[in-house]
Amino acid sequence: MGRLFGTFGVRGIVNRELTPRLAFDLGLALATYLGNSGRVAVGRDNRTSSEMLEQAVTAGLTAGGCDAITLGLVPTPVLSFGVRHLSCDAGVMITASHNPPEYNGVKFWGSDGAGFSREMEREVEGIVEAGGKLVGWNEVGEISAADVIEPYARALLERAGKLRREWRVVVDCANGVGTLVTPRLLREMGCRVITLNGQLDGTFPGRKLEPVPENLGELSRAVVACGADLGIAHDGDADRTIVVNERGEVMMGDRVFALAALHRLTERGGRRIITTVATSSVIDDVARMVGASVARTRVGEPEIIGEYRRSGGDVGGEENGGVFFFDWSFCREGILTALTFMKALDAHGGPVSALDSSLPRYYQVKRRVECPEEKKAGVMEALRARFGGQRLDLTDGIKVNFDDGWLLIRPSGTEPIFRCFAEARTEGRARELAEMGLRELQDAISRT
Repeated sequence: MGRLFGTFGVRGIVNRELTPRLAFDLGLALATYLGNSGRVAVGRDNRTSSEMLEQAVTAGLTAGGCDAITLGLVPTPVLSFGVRHLSCDAGVMITASHNPPEYNGVKFWGSDGAGFSREMEREVEGIVEAGGKLVGWNEVGEISAADVIEPYARALLERAGKLRREWRVVVDCANGVGTLVTPRLLREMGCRVITLNGQLDGTFPGRKLEPVPENLGELSRAVVACGADLGIAHDGDADRTIVVNERGEVMMGDRVFALAALHRLTERGGRRIITTVATSSVIDDVARMVGASVARTRVGEPEIIGEYRRSGGDVGGEENGGVFFFDWSFCREGILTALTFMKALDAHGGPVSALDSSLPRYYQVKRRVECPEEKKAGVMEALRARFGGQRLDLTDGIKVNFDDGWLLIRPSGTEPIFRCFAEARTEGRARELAEMGLRELQDAISRT
C-alpha cells in the first residue's frame, strides 16, 4: 500500500482513490488507535459523496468499539469546536476542502480539536495496512447525533462582539457549508449581508471551490455592482477566507492573514507568529510592528500545529487565507478570520483598500503545473541541482531567496501538481521570477 496521508488527511477522487471500503478501514483504524473505545465526533461537508463516506467511517468506528456522534453538515471549524465541546476523544471531518467536487477526504482530529500530527497519521496508516481490530458483537459502539452549530455561533459572537457601524458585505460561500454559519454571524455583528452562491449544492455550480482571484470574478463584480464595502469568500469547508475590496480587487490570502494577525496581536497581545515558507514577507513586517517573532514551517496545517506544540505561539496562518487563533482553537478558522477582519476594518474605519495599504506592498505570482505523482521526487532532485548555487531554503520544496524577492517551487501534497510562487517588491520582478521558475519546472518534468 502506498502513502495514504497527504498535506492533511486522506484525499482522492471518490470511488477511485477514496472508496467506501477505504473510509471504513480508516474509521476502524482510528477506533483501533484509540484502544477500541471512546467517543468520536463526525462531521461532513455537502459534497455528493460526503454522506456515503460519513456512513462508511461511522461503520468502521462503531465496528471498532467507538461511539460515533454525528454532527451532520458543518464547516470544518465547527467540527474542531465540536470535538472539544462534546468532550470527544477524536474527530473526523469528511471534506476535500478546496478540491473539485469529484474529490473527497477524511481528516482526523485529536481531543483538543487539532488535526492529527504527522506521527499520529503514520500510526493510523500502519494500522490500515495491517488491518484494524474488530470488536465482539456486544462491544459495538453506538451512534448518536448532536447539534454544535448553535453553541459554536454563540461562543464566536461572544468573542467577536458588535461592530460600530453597518458594513455592506457580499458573502460567497461557494455553495458550501460555510453558508450555514458565516452570513448569519456577520448579520448578528451588525453587517448588511448579501449572499452569493449561498444555496447548498454538492456539485458546486457557482464557482470553483479554491478562493483564488481567477475563481472570484463574480464576487468582484457583485461587490462593485452592489456598492458593497467588501466581499468575503470561503472555500468548500470554510477553513479559509479571502477578501475582495470595495473596488472589486482580490486581496491575497497572506495579506488577509497579516491584517487579521495584526488586529489579533494588537487587541489581545502576543509575540509569536507561526507561518509557512510560502507566506508573504508582509508577515515579517507585521511582526516588526508589534515586536513579535516569526517561525516558518513546511506547508500544511499539521506542520503549523506541530510548531505550536513545540514552542507555542499566538496566531498562525498560511498564504491561502487559512488563519489560526490559538487562544480559540487549533484549526484553520475561516469563519473567525472573517469576523476578525471585520473588526480590524471597523477599528480602522475603512475603506478596505486603505486598510490593505497600511501594510507594505509586495507583488505575488502563483502558478501551478501538472505533474504525475511518480515524477515528483525526480523533479525535485533536478531542481535542487539546477539551483544549487543559490541561497536555498529546503524546508518545503525549493525556495530560492534573492535580494529583491523569492521563488518557491513545491509539490502539492493533495493533487498531481507542482505549485510555483514568486514574490517581489515590483510586479515585473515577481513575474520574471515566476516565469523563470516555470521554465525550470517544466524542463525538469519533461526530462524526468
